[in-house]
Amino acid sequence: MKYIAATIAVLALATNYAAAECNNMCSGHGTCGKNDACTCYRNWRGNDCSERTCQFGVAFVDTAQGDLDHDGTIDLKTAEIVTQWSPVNTGGTFEEYFNFEIAETAHAYMECSNKGLCDRTSGECVCFDGYEGSSCQRTVCHNSCSGNGVCRNIVDMTRALATTSSRHSYQLWDGLKNQACVCDPGYSGIDCRERLCPKGADPLDDGKDNEVQVVSIFTDTIGGFFALSYTDLFGEVWKTGNIAATNTDNADDVRTALMSIPNSVIEDCTVTRAAPGTGEGGVYTITFTHNAGDLTMLTVDTSLTTGTTVTATVTVSISGTTVAEECSGRGLCDKTTGLCKCFRGYRLDDCSNQHALAFSAGGNF
Repeated sequence: MKYIAATIAVLALATNYAAAECNNMCSGHGTCGKNDACTCYRNWRGNDCSERTCQFGVAFVDTAQGDLDHDGTIDLKTAEIVTQWSPVNTGGTFEEYFNFEIAETAHAYMECSNKGLCDRTSGECVCFDGYEGSSCQRTVCHNSCSGNGVCRNIVDMTRALATTSSRHSYQLWDGLKNQACVCDPGYSGIDCRERLCPKGADPLDDGKDNEVQVVSIFTDTIGGFFALSYTDLFGEVWKTGNIAATNTDNADDVRTALMSIPNSVIEDCTVTRAAPGTGEGGVYTITFTHNAGDLTMLTVDTSLTTGTTVTATVTVSISGTTVAEECSGRGLCDKTTGLCKCFRGYRLDDCSNQHALAFSAGGNF
């Protein structure tokens, strides 16, 4: 009898010990506690702590239900926003705010940013199509911008607009999340795959003015240099070689420097020089005879020499009233090649020159 009683006692202890055992010993990723429940270590989850937790990111979309701000409570009696609006408790499991500019409760931190599924084995997010990142936290640029541009988020784009006199700062929740292609000059489209064609003025559009800019160069002594920078229709900046700041008529030198910019950026121009009212240097009147439109003002680099002070001013004498149209409005642009297919009777790479009235009787091109 004593032996049987001892056996029963041992079995009872073993039963109690087994009952206190957590699932799978918490997989070695947690501690077993009260009520046979595992308390998982950080980044582990599940009843037996065998599942990995994936990276969290600001959610692109969220459900307006539950503890949206993740403060551990749905009690909206405690003020979370200091405004004239008060949080509204709609009862039960819902949180609702009227002021979304301050409380971004629709974009709380969520696993895989709610734009992917978590692989519990590896702890890595499997992002939905169109999203990327360790937590699927940003959108994908189409076709990686086709090699003809760079992928930029909204914050990068707004910072690029900053000037010495103004700053641009994007403050909303998606500033680092939504991305788009910023195409190289000469390319366009959502994925920068399309080529842009040359632009020119319609040769039949009479009574328009070419852009005329005046560059005034002043030096304390002869011997300095300066350079001009021109911004083309695609926003790319081109710089000339060094031009000597002399006291002689070097208008041809200025024209040659402008015409030497590659890629036919400046197809033709005329330059005349006048002596400055006082001091050394020259006043150059530059007429852009082929570059259409109201052009960006030239800029002057006067920091090319030492020992000689060179100052410069640039003014617009006549603003261009011609219109820079793709293929000069006298042809069709092939977006694949970036070449204009000119209508009959027009030529040059931008179809800006009329060479004959070559229309057939049927009016075909």
